[in-house]
Amino acid sequence: MSIKNPVQGTTTEDLWTPYRELAAVVESYLTNESSGAPYAVHTFESVLRRHKQTFLSLLKNPAKNPVSREEIKRGITEGVNLPSVGRTVLSKELVDEAIIISDMYNANEFACLELLHTAQRQSARRPGLARGLLAVFLYYDGRRALVQALRELIMARDGVSWSINAREEVVSYVSRYVGQLVSDGLLAGVLDALRRFDLDTELDLLRRNRALPPRKYHVKLVSTIQSTRKLLAGVVFAASAQRGLERDTLLRLLSEQMIAPSKGPTGALDEISLALQMALLYALDLSVLHRREDGEELAKKLPLIQDPDLISVLLDQLSPPPQPIQGQEDNKNSAGLKALCQLSLGLALAALKRAPVSLLRRTEPKTELLDQDEMLVDAAIDGGVFEYLDEAILSTDLVASEEYYQRRVHSLITDFIVLMHSKLMEMRVKAEEAARSAQMYMAEGLNAPGGVARSRLEALLRCVERLYARDPLQLRRDYWVACDTTAHNYRAGGRAATLYKFVRLSGEVVVAALLPAYLRALAALAVPKHTWALLARRDALSAHHLLTALSLYHRNLRADPAPFSDHLHSSSLGASAIVTPAARPGRLLVRQEEVEAMIAALKLIAAVAHEDDAACVSICENLQWDAVNCMFGLVCCHVPLQLKAELCITLAALGGTPGTAARVWAALEAAQLVSVAKDKRALNVELQEVECRAEEYPLSRAFLTLLDSLCAAAPLPRTLGAGTRPPGLDPYVEHALNRLALAAPHRPYSRPHEKWQVLAISFRLFARWLEQYEPTASDFPPAGREPDVNPPPGFRLLLQLHSQSEFLRLTLTTLDEAHELMDRHTAPEHIYVQQTLISSLKILERALALERPLNVAAAEAGRGALVVGLSKLILAPEGPDDTDRLITCCKVLEHGAVLPEAAAKAVALLCRALQSPSCARHLLASVLHRHELSVEIRHGFVECLEAEEWAAGEVSPGGAEHARAAKEGVVLLLLQLLPTAPHSLAHFLLGYNLNDDISKSVLHEAGSAGAPRTCFHSVLDILESFIAPSGSTQKEATTLVESCYRLLYGICARPATSPPALRFLRARDYFLPRHVKATVNLETATPATISSRSWALRACACEAGAAGAGRHHAALQALLTALTHSPQRNAQAWEWCVIRRSLESLPVTVEAVPEPRWELFHAHQLRQAIADCDLPTGLGGKRISVSRVNALLSRELASLRASTQRELVVIEIQKVLDYVTEVNKQRNLAATLSHYYDSWRQLTEILFCVAPQDLLNVESRKSLILNILQDLLNKIPPAEVLPQVGNLASGTVLLLLVNLRHCYILQKRESSLKSAEFETSFFGPSNQIMQTKSLTLKFILHKILSWILVSGVSTQKIRVNLYGALLNFLNIVNLKQSPADPEEDGNTTYVSRLDSSKTRPSREESNLKSMAIDVINSFGDNLCSIVCSDCIGGGHDVCRMVALSCLDTLVEINPSTDWMNTLTNQGNLRSLIDSLLQDDEGLKEALEPKPKSLRVLYVYESKMALLIKIAGTRLGAETILAQGALSCLANMRVLDCHPDIHTGYGQHQDTEFVPSVANRFRDVLVPALALCDALLTTLGADNHSCVLHITHLLLSHLECVDMVLRAAHPSSPAGLLLELEALSSVVARSSHRDVFCSAADTALQHSAAGMQRIQYLMLALLPRFQQPPPETPDHDARIYYKIVWNLLMFARNTLADAGAAGAAGAEGTRRAGRAALILLQVLLRRRHAHVKLLDTVHHQLPKVHSMTLSDMKKLLGEELSAASPVEARASVVHTLRARARARRLQLQCCEQAAHAALQLLWAHTRLHLRAAGPGDAADTAITRPAAIRGAAGDEPTELRKELLSVFNERFVDELLDTAKNQPPIQRGFLEVLLKDIKTMIQFSPL
Repeated sequence: MSIKNPVQGTTTEDLWTPYRELAAVVESYLTNESSGAPYAVHTFESVLRRHKQTFLSLLKNPAKNPVSREEIKRGITEGVNLPSVGRTVLSKELVDEAIIISDMYNANEFACLELLHTAQRQSARRPGLARGLLAVFLYYDGRRALVQALRELIMARDGVSWSINAREEVVSYVSRYVGQLVSDGLLAGVLDALRRFDLDTELDLLRRNRALPPRKYHVKLVSTIQSTRKLLAGVVFAASAQRGLERDTLLRLLSEQMIAPSKGPTGALDEISLALQMALLYALDLSVLHRREDGEELAKKLPLIQDPDLISVLLDQLSPPPQPIQGQEDNKNSAGLKALCQLSLGLALAALKRAPVSLLRRTEPKTELLDQDEMLVDAAIDGGVFEYLDEAILSTDLVASEEYYQRRVHSLITDFIVLMHSKLMEMRVKAEEAARSAQMYMAEGLNAPGGVARSRLEALLRCVERLYARDPLQLRRDYWVACDTTAHNYRAGGRAATLYKFVRLSGEVVVAALLPAYLRALAALAVPKHTWALLARRDALSAHHLLTALSLYHRNLRADPAPFSDHLHSSSLGASAIVTPAARPGRLLVRQEEVEAMIAALKLIAAVAHEDDAACVSICENLQWDAVNCMFGLVCCHVPLQLKAELCITLAALGGTPGTAARVWAALEAAQLVSVAKDKRALNVELQEVECRAEEYPLSRAFLTLLDSLCAAAPLPRTLGAGTRPPGLDPYVEHALNRLALAAPHRPYSRPHEKWQVLAISFRLFARWLEQYEPTASDFPPAGREPDVNPPPGFRLLLQLHSQSEFLRLTLTTLDEAHELMDRHTAPEHIYVQQTLISSLKILERALALERPLNVAAAEAGRGALVVGLSKLILAPEGPDDTDRLITCCKVLEHGAVLPEAAAKAVALLCRALQSPSCARHLLASVLHRHELSVEIRHGFVECLEAEEWAAGEVSPGGAEHARAAKEGVVLLLLQLLPTAPHSLAHFLLGYNLNDDISKSVLHEAGSAGAPRTCFHSVLDILESFIAPSGSTQKEATTLVESCYRLLYGICARPATSPPALRFLRARDYFLPRHVKATVNLETATPATISSRSWALRACACEAGAAGAGRHHAALQALLTALTHSPQRNAQAWEWCVIRRSLESLPVTVEAVPEPRWELFHAHQLRQAIADCDLPTGLGGKRISVSRVNALLSRELASLRASTQRELVVIEIQKVLDYVTEVNKQRNLAATLSHYYDSWRQLTEILFCVAPQDLLNVESRKSLILNILQDLLNKIPPAEVLPQVGNLASGTVLLLLVNLRHCYILQKRESSLKSAEFETSFFGPSNQIMQTKSLTLKFILHKILSWILVSGVSTQKIRVNLYGALLNFLNIVNLKQSPADPEEDGNTTYVSRLDSSKTRPSREESNLKSMAIDVINSFGDNLCSIVCSDCIGGGHDVCRMVALSCLDTLVEINPSTDWMNTLTNQGNLRSLIDSLLQDDEGLKEALEPKPKSLRVLYVYESKMALLIKIAGTRLGAETILAQGALSCLANMRVLDCHPDIHTGYGQHQDTEFVPSVANRFRDVLVPALALCDALLTTLGADNHSCVLHITHLLLSHLECVDMVLRAAHPSSPAGLLLELEALSSVVARSSHRDVFCSAADTALQHSAAGMQRIQYLMLALLPRFQQPPPETPDHDARIYYKIVWNLLMFARNTLADAGAAGAAGAEGTRRAGRAALILLQVLLRRRHAHVKLLDTVHHQLPKVHSMTLSDMKKLLGEELSAASPVEARASVVHTLRARARARRLQLQCCEQAAHAALQLLWAHTRLHLRAAGPGDAADTAITRPAAIRGAAGDEPTELRKELLSVFNERFVDELLDTAKNQPPIQRGFLEVLLKDIKTMIQFSPL
């Protein structure tokens, strides 16, 4: 429950909420150290002051009020004001319930009404309870919380017994506060409340009002009431233990406990009376004087010292009467307690007598009272104090379960031994005298009278035995301090000697009657080393004496071969053999006392063996004693059954170490205790004829314990019994399984819990056998014969569990029965039922884990039919209510708080079983079959997740760890089931609606809209508690927290579960942003903490992606605020924000574990063995299986014989395991760091991708990117970083630079400044900021280049990322114009647009460009060599492509770079050109309909792009030409593979990944033509060599050229037009006849026909293109205009040679001339349309800011449907700018084509009109004009007419208008052409 601010108080004044909040606040202040409390101390004081009266009137409710009752009755019609809900109208049922509760508990009606409202809100936490019943439940829970808060306050008070780790001022205030409460009568109120608040009374009240809850909650309610009573008693105990009790309280408590103490079912004190009597003992305790160094000062705080009259009053109360009063029955009720108080007070007075003088001055007036100590102790001994202590207090486990109970009884006994040693000796003397008298009577054959003195000493020894039998605090060591030379305490010197003297009594002469008690006490006091040292001495009572006597007893029994031969069952008489003296000969008669002494001796030997391994080995290896064989021999003899059982238990202790287990196994096999045959010496006969008759089974239980101990100590002996029978453990498995376990449920038992004892031990043994077994094919018996060696025990068990067998039936029915018993109250067999339940779950879980290996082994052995499969059998509906056992496992989780280990095993079993999809589906169907069952099971999972670990730790040892394991198991189960397709059990447990699509589910808080509490709520609460403020500076995450974050990510990452979950998380106060802000120090954090943080970052990445996609502005803003805002107010938002801090402290290197020097193992072989034990992990790494390594090395150890060498090997094996563990830790850390960085990378990249500009503007974005890049590159040491982190980091650098480039583009697009001015504005408003940013960019570039240098060839992924990052950086430096950028003024020519290298650079080079060039040049030729080698190397194709692109951009940025020389001189350029020819076959394969790969095509394009860029400079073009690039292209056969144009050329569409064949061929052809175009541009069309090579290239692929030129027309597909544009450009620019004439001696002179063919086809295209394609809004006519321009230029170049070309050529030129005139008219019309469209866009742009959404939708259409107004306006501006740029370019191309048409028309007109004039009569020769005139015929006349009709004034003005934006030279040239045309028209002679 969350803690509200206590300053505000609670808003609900009911009978539960204030107390729960009080308990939570008290706990938060008292459990947090230093400054970790959530609120100030004065706030805590105000809370406690507000509740002071509540404590003083403990468990008293606010009284009923008639006015309030009438008011709530009126609320049915008029309504009523409630603090929690406001004004509301009440229902009649609600009012009736409130009145009933008010009458039940005499409580105020409004408080009851509020309680009912709270119950309504809490109904989701306790499903199945009606509102009224839940209110009753909350009422008792509130009382418990109130008393718990009070007890914690009492315990926090400073005192003499303990102290808490809380803040000093808190403890000081609590001490004053509690002292005031005590002085105001708190403890009297507690005793009154304890008397009133009785379980029977409360249950009777509930029964009368029909308010008893169902059985499940009935147990919890009873537990709550009992817990409240225990807490009340605990308040009194804590007050007494810390500060003692005042006189009145002490006397009242003493009188009440002497009259009627409450007792348990066994007659001993129950927990309440025990706590109160322990409070009495602490109130009468002054042991602090010798227990602590500051004991004198602490003792002054106690009432025994402070109250001068208290001792006298107590003496009057406790002093024995001079004469016993007859007729009183106080012997049973008060004598024992009075004796106990007498002993305690007497010891306190004795301690006070020995106190310093300064303390005695305080009690000086009553000094004579201190001499009454011995009188009190004598009275206590005579009153049977030790008998009472033994029977009423120590006979249960309550003392051992409470630390300070055990400490007090320990101090009571040790103080008696030390301070009253004389009384102890008197007791011993009296006991010995009584024992001798008893012996004398027995010698005379008489019955001895009861020896009172003897029973007193035996009672003391029994107290010692019972107190230290369970000693988790190791208090028994106080008796052995004198033996410990390391302990130096001047106070404890004499005390230690006295205590050791008491222990040493066993070494002196002791009478036989006291021997069993002494031995049992010594067994309880056994400690390592010292006990064995005491027993090893050859005293009268030593180990030698005990074991020799045992051996002698065995020898005497064997001397009588058949003492009971006349009896039918002589071997099974057991204990009856010594009952009657006449039953055996006198020489072998063993009395019962001797049997008890032997049992006690065996207990002592077992205790020493348990505590001391060296002693255990000494006992087993001593050949003189031969203890093991002697004990097994006694088991086979005619001895009492109890002695046989004790022998087996002792043997279990002796065989419990690896060094002795083999010896005990061998002796066990030699003894033949277990036999398959009907042997009368066997244990099965003992079982049937003795134990079953007596209905008690101690020997069977002991033998099972022996087997369990032997199997746990060492590996199972596979060769046991070799030579006499088939080796193995089959006889023992047969006995344990068939004779003991399977028959156990059907045997009679005098004590019912013994059945569960037998089952618990049996199942524990079976679970151990299964745990030690791994299936192999050799275990299956061969067909048709008996096996030579019996398989391991686990094989037989496993085979029966996977088939329909009695063992499986027993396991499943036991599971059901044990679960049913868990719902009942505590019974004597409860602990054994729990153990059985846990073991059965272990057995089933292990069997499911081994099912797959067993099937594999069975198939390998050919015995697959033997295995059915437990995963199928467990689904049989044979459980309670016809459910399967998986339902039972789910129900076990409901007991997670009281049975944490069982819950953990049940979850593990479910995880195993539900790995099968069919099992998962079956379980979901079974759960959903009944609504009540589904609610119960879901709540069971929730309860398991919400179980308090500290409470589980109090229930059982290790309970906290088991509770955490159960929680982790539930989360792992959800993770396991979550990936399955909906609907699954995980979706049900997480609260999704399974009746519909789960993505449409709506998740609510528990209780809201009737929503149940689900595992999702529990997981979120676990995570909330993790990030809640605590006392420690940093809270380390557990694996549970890590798993919860992982589950949260899994939910957020899956499309089906993500939308409802993310909506719920946002509604929960933006859960993910709050958690991502809780940063941790990654340098000191544990791997679990780092992994938790990693999963949280991944979940935030999912949230960012979903919020960005769904346009959840608020969610994205919350996440951005959490990640990108600095917690410091004076810092900028992006300075040291969370996203940067999350990276800063991340370690990126992990030190390798140094391999130790191996002394015995071969290093290479050991490394290989360890490598073979590698297992994959979930995060993609590997870990070494420590168990496999241990098993492997243990097998090597088993082959050794020499014991000395074995010890050395054992040490070396442990060294290996430690090394492997450290390696796993380092691997886990490395994998965790990589995973964390990957998560941070995902979040960072997604954040910059989805964050809109209104949340993260460009300025903040670029600053954040630059800082993250700088941090990242500064953090990553390229040569030392983890490879996985290096791959991810390089990718992050790439993505961040892409985003930085995007920022550059965005800000440039929004700015109307020039590029030079833009750089200044982008990198800062001042020169200083610009310099800082430039330095950052310089650092980034330097780091990237340095990383490229040190990254090896093997790390291709890193290389690719780094080249990509470098490419983006260079593109930032060399940013290209975007279609959406603002238009820039400038006069450019068409040629300059064709070839950017012709544009002259600005006078000032860009600062960024200069910086980049300087940094690149600083690396010298080394960097160039690496990049060039990557361009042509044998690395990955992607690496080659990006390296080529980088080189391309570098050449573009700095055309004068020295890299060209490196490329040429080192042969890299030649290799690059030669590789084109090598790619020919691959390119041809890429043109197949279904290519294997397109990588070669993409690499080819990259190569050609680089060559084109190099060709942009004259030096580069000449080098490329000289290196034979065009020759290589001419020889490439792929250029001849043009697809057929007439078979659906334009209809083939690109698939998702593979372009069509036509597009692939175009990607080959167009770059080749572009290279030719670039060479012509750079070298000029007059360069004969270049033109010849290009012509040779065209002629080499004449078929392709012919196909393109023949098929093209204006309506052709766009792809074909692109090819035609590139081809016509090359042909037109290389068509100078002068070049061909000068090349007459070349090989081209034989290709005249081919050239003529190309010329004819080109001229034939012009008439075809004189009519443009239809105009459409989306049609881009630039390709058409470029083709027309190329054709016109070609016609212009060939026009002068038309006569020489023959009649066909002349005809072609005439058609071209006529087409030019038509084109000129068409182009002018199209220009007019383009001008109108451009003006429209220019008119729309300024009005965007005032457009409405409807206006913008008209412009953008459906694209605007989901956009916000800001985004819509930005999209409109972007669209209009792009549209304006496209239309401007179309207009320019149209004008250029019109000018070309005018030039061709001018040339055509000049040729025909001037040539058509009258010739000179004297000129008789046939000249070229005459020839043209003769061939033209009537054409000149027609041409003149056409020109006259076209070239009017308007037409001329339109032509001149096309050059208005051109330079003056261009405009003047156009005017000259028009003037000349007009002149020719006007003065033509025709």
